[in-house]
Amino acid sequence: MLRATLKGMASRKARLVLTSLAVVLGTMFVAAAMVLTATMEKSVSGVIADAYTGVDAVVTRDTDGGGMGGPGNPAAMAIPAATLEQIRATDGVDRADGAIEGQVKALGENGKLVGTFAPTIGLNWASGEGQGDYIELREGRGPEADGEVAVSAKFAADSGFTVGDTVTVYSDTVDLESAVAYEIVGVYGLSGDRDSLAGETQVAFSTGDAQRLLTGGEDVYTSVYVYGDAVDTDAIAAAVGNDFKVQTGEEASEAAAQGFAVVSDFMGYIFLGFGLVAVFVSIFLIINTFTIIVAQRQRELALLRAIGAGRGQVVRSVLAEALIIGTGASIIGLGLGLLLGWGLSEVVSATMMGGLPVQLLIPATTLWALAVGIGVTVLSALLPAVKASSVPPVAAMREAVNPPKPLRGITIAGAIVFLAGAVLLAFGLTDNLGGEELTGILVGVGIAFVGVTMLTPILSRPLVALLGAVMSWSFSGRLGKLNAGRNPRRTAITASALMIAVALITGIATLVSSIKSTTSEALDLNLNSDLIVSGAQGGASIPSFSPERVNEIRALPDVDEVGDVYADFFNTKVNGEEAALSSSSDLQAALAVFGGTVAEGSVADLAPDAVVVDEGTAKDRGVDVGDTVEVTFSDGTAEQLTIAAILEGYDLTNGWWVAPDQVQHFMVQKPMQAYIQVAEGADVAAVQDEVDEILKDEPEVGVTNNAEFVEQQTGGLDTILAAVQILLALAMIIAVIGVVNTLVLSVLERTRELGLLRAVGMTRGQVRRMITVESVIICVFGAVLGIAVGIGLGWTVQQALEEEGLHNFALPWGLIATYLVAAVVVGLLAAIAPAARAAKLNVLGAIAYE
Repeated sequence: MLRATLKGMASRKARLVLTSLAVVLGTMFVAAAMVLTATMEKSVSGVIADAYTGVDAVVTRDTDGGGMGGPGNPAAMAIPAATLEQIRATDGVDRADGAIEGQVKALGENGKLVGTFAPTIGLNWASGEGQGDYIELREGRGPEADGEVAVSAKFAADSGFTVGDTVTVYSDTVDLESAVAYEIVGVYGLSGDRDSLAGETQVAFSTGDAQRLLTGGEDVYTSVYVYGDAVDTDAIAAAVGNDFKVQTGEEASEAAAQGFAVVSDFMGYIFLGFGLVAVFVSIFLIINTFTIIVAQRQRELALLRAIGAGRGQVVRSVLAEALIIGTGASIIGLGLGLLLGWGLSEVVSATMMGGLPVQLLIPATTLWALAVGIGVTVLSALLPAVKASSVPPVAAMREAVNPPKPLRGITIAGAIVFLAGAVLLAFGLTDNLGGEELTGILVGVGIAFVGVTMLTPILSRPLVALLGAVMSWSFSGRLGKLNAGRNPRRTAITASALMIAVALITGIATLVSSIKSTTSEALDLNLNSDLIVSGAQGGASIPSFSPERVNEIRALPDVDEVGDVYADFFNTKVNGEEAALSSSSDLQAALAVFGGTVAEGSVADLAPDAVVVDEGTAKDRGVDVGDTVEVTFSDGTAEQLTIAAILEGYDLTNGWWVAPDQVQHFMVQKPMQAYIQVAEGADVAAVQDEVDEILKDEPEVGVTNNAEFVEQQTGGLDTILAAVQILLALAMIIAVIGVVNTLVLSVLERTRELGLLRAVGMTRGQVRRMITVESVIICVFGAVLGIAVGIGLGWTVQQALEEEGLHNFALPWGLIATYLVAAVVVGLLAAIAPAARAAKLNVLGAIAYE
């Protein structure tokens, strides 16, 4: 039986290649995802491992306010100079350096902020001098006095500056107007010939300048580096008290690496998810292929049964073929996946990690990709194998092919599964799952999706007939329509592979369109502004601008009102619960621009101890006008504030609004946005030019009209959608291969039928058109079903997020039209090889085909 299996495979090379290709692609993507994750983790760990080279202990404030280069306020994590002296006086400590580190903003040669995805980190030069060769001077020297800086090699490359130039640097505590132009006296790299630790840019100051920029001028530090052969971390911890955390250098490096590894983990999970989608799509192709092959080998299998082969031997024969195909294809896919994983690691490093040196790691878990490929192939062949074993020996004497099975069983099962998912969805959307609504909705979507897939055969009959009617203007078209509908199971399983990819993209695109529509409506219908001052957050810092610019804009003759917005949301709380805080220099004027209204109380001339809240939040927290709440700001300050007013529920003004006097406690003490209402009859474009002139020295923000603002805020969604389309392209490729495979095998199955058609007068051109129509109908059916399922998926997610503010449901009509056209094109392309093969059949040979 094994020899017969191998000979049979050798005689069906085209089928072998087509089946193997699907397994190769699915395995390749899974392996690439695993290599990417492991490689980026190793690369990050490698560069962070020496972040504290030569440091024996690291002391930091024991707080969640932020970490190394994180968003926390350095002043809130301060280590007083007195504590530094306590550490120096501890037994076993030979040296202890106070380190100051935090985010700064620097202007490059072009006047724009330096740094994109990663932040610009400011630090004091003295803190790195004890770390041996960790910092490597490449040009000049380190800063020796205030007004001097050394910059990292990446900063020099990104900014366009070099030794001898001056650079303007400011921070959240020193605004741009108070910024100082520092002289660059040196350029340095990091050990291992690196320009950056993990994509960030760095500027090193004197200790005095670093404290002025990052700690408000206070004599405090963000961490302390301890050196000594006999350093005892327990002794240091006892000396400084419970408010501080003491780690060894190795422990501090590991903690820093965990923070940086989040990006690589996230990317790895994304690629693994798309790899699993590709494998799932491959299952449809493999099942279809083996089902068709078993149908075509009916007489061969029956003959084997007639000469003594048992049912078990037939099953083992088909599974052996699947095992051989799965093993060979998975090995090839694994090899290609390793190359793809290495390539993706280089791309992620260059685009997201600032050129981080890639240290390739092939983890042992990569072998799971091999197991997945082989396992999926064998399991996919199991059902066809069992079906093959049921072929009776008498079938060897018959010409007829087994007719398609009735669809009643799978239709009933699919309807039950779909209804179960729909019921779970309904309970989730109506908040009847006891707090587990989101989980219920996601599970319900998955179950309903499986149900739709099971219902695809019964759906194929009316949809194929409808789609085929459009193409039945000729004899060839009518035959193509009949061929597409003659085996609903085969058509459905072929189209399902394409449906999955199209459904995922359409669902995500529908969600993106809904977000854009909701944002646009909130601005167009509710917001009374004509212009908006804001910045796109391309980097780690939140764009902001000087409060003086707001006053200058208010003074323009054609400006009626200006509503500015301050925000604070790092470790901010109200009555112990996390809550974002907002403020405005004139909340009454801001409400006029926002279109918000006061339900109770007054917002005029808010007292320093006043706070304003919206109706929904007030109800949830059980508070009312006159009640007192404890508000904790990002700098750690806690204030008892009295509720002075309650606003009507409105997206733009929801949450907690404190008086402008409290902005001093915000991490960013500058407005982040301003909404401008232009005087009636004024030229909006002219006012926009005037505001743009006022903002010429504000490198972080610009002025846009409402439509431009929507694009600015949602532009990243289009990028995400494009990335999803690229990643799902593999699943689409597999789906197209499935159509080609089905048509090729179908042509082989219908060899005698095609010969008879040619014998009674059908031309080669008519044969090509018949196969092409069949291909187009299958592809369009898959696309239409995918679009319908994707729209349902998008609607479900939108409904689940409606309470979070996603009120509008909008369809991506352009993308829908594009995919329908693409389905026709794919159908035409997929039909080329099968149609050519069918047209070239020798008439006499086809009629005599066995």
